Amino acid sequence: MDFANFVNTLIDILTSSAIGYIILGTVMGVIFGAIPGLTATLAVVILLPFTYGLDAVTGIATLIGAYIGGISGGVVASILIGMPGTPSSLTTTFDGYPLAKKGLGAQTLAMGSLSNLIGSLISLVLLILIAPQLANFALLFTPFEYTMVMLFAFVMVAGLTGDFYKSLLMSLLGLIIASWGFDPINAVERNPLGFSVLNNGVPAIPAMIGLFVISRVFIEMKDGDSDSIIPKVTASKILPPLKDIKDSSMNFFRSGIIGSMIGILPGIGQSLATFVAYDQAKKASKDPDSFGKGNIQGVVSSETANNAVIGGALIPLLALGIPGDAVSAILLGGLQLQGLQPGPLLFSNQPDFIIGIFVAFLLSVLVMYIFMVTIGARIFPKLLSISKWYLLPIVIVMSVAGSYNIGYRVEDVWIMLIFGIVGYFMYKWSFSPLPLVITLLLGADFEEYLRNGLIQSNGSIAPFFTRPIALLFFIFTVVTVILIMRNNRKKEV
Repeated sequence: MDFANFVNTLIDILTSSAIGYIILGTVMGVIFGAIPGLTATLAVVILLPFTYGLDAVTGIATLIGAYIGGISGGVVASILIGMPGTPSSLTTTFDGYPLAKKGLGAQTLAMGSLSNLIGSLISLVLLILIAPQLANFALLFTPFEYTMVMLFAFVMVAGLTGDFYKSLLMSLLGLIIASWGFDPINAVERNPLGFSVLNNGVPAIPAMIGLFVISRVFIEMKDGDSDSIIPKVTASKILPPLKDIKDSSMNFFRSGIIGSMIGILPGIGQSLATFVAYDQAKKASKDPDSFGKGNIQGVVSSETANNAVIGGALIPLLALGIPGDAVSAILLGGLQLQGLQPGPLLFSNQPDFIIGIFVAFLLSVLVMYIFMVTIGARIFPKLLSISKWYLLPIVIVMSVAGSYNIGYRVEDVWIMLIFGIVGYFMYKWSFSPLPLVITLLLGADFEEYLRNGLIQSNGSIAPFFTRPIALLFFIFTVVTVILIMRNNRKKEV
């Protein structure tokens, strides 16, 4: 990457309205991440429709800001009240809350925020170094390779999101739904159910809002007994002690690399990275017995790995078009909304956009840290005590406005509501929505690559299994299925 272009893009963003959107997205993400039940996924999904009409860099930069802010914000509730603001902050509660009960909540929060900053920066460096190289390799791909890569991604995600068979069923359902609408090859209308709302197919973004947001609203409304369970806490602006920073240097580096590497693997996400990093920090500690009782290194490992996953997850998204976790799957929808197709050609055809993403990532990280150690430390104890009955109506209004804003169609609002009901029962019956979302987003492309490959081979499936890269991903897929089924049998025993 040309450093001069990076600096010029940085100046352009800082002197335009884009920086305002980055600040807005990041702060909103931090707030959503800090309040239990409101996650980074929710923040990005709600903001997604409102980026329509913005230029590509500004729109995606807003979503990346919400992504970074949302993941980082989870540290607040994890430390101050012992409840993970986001699922990936669970390990932070092990040591963060005991430290807060000792009267060290503010210092621990500041150290956790610094860990978020360092983890994000480590992953950004790897994103800049690895993503372009992976994109150059992916230029060798043809429809045969892309078909097998997507098949591998579908199976990988299905295997890493709970019950494999349930997730596989959701993937198949997503592929079926994605086939509705216009045929990508022959432009023939396909509407098997005959409802006029489905004439143009099922738009992925309203469906995502329904699955991730409206379904959660229904769940929270059903749980009417709970309201605000937050005790009175106080926090102020306190920077981490220099001794803690110095003692954490190796932990920062190790946890950042662990998070980035795990983030590259599609479908795994932050939760595994934080557990692995926490485990390694405990093993490397001179006092492992103190972990779980209030060791600051437990917080450092968890929060560094937590944020390092973000850059790692963006590597396969930008270079191959494969989302690494739920939020990057929504970012894929944001790229499509801007008329951009992630993959190797994005790097060669849109280099300014890629540099803009790198700059936006850096600025979002800095905004997140400044906000967390200044304003955030003062307002979050008050925000955490707000009743959900004030928050839920706001979430509903923003979701309806966002769904309608994409195509200015009432039909999209109905689709959002339908998928919200579907998502509610999916959560109730322990079905993960992620496989369904990813196949909704990638299903049309999967069909197009598959059919184009068959056209090029005159109907033969042999090239899908004989071309080296395609064969390699097919082997990955088979091995993944075998390992998943073997693990399932072990659990049954």
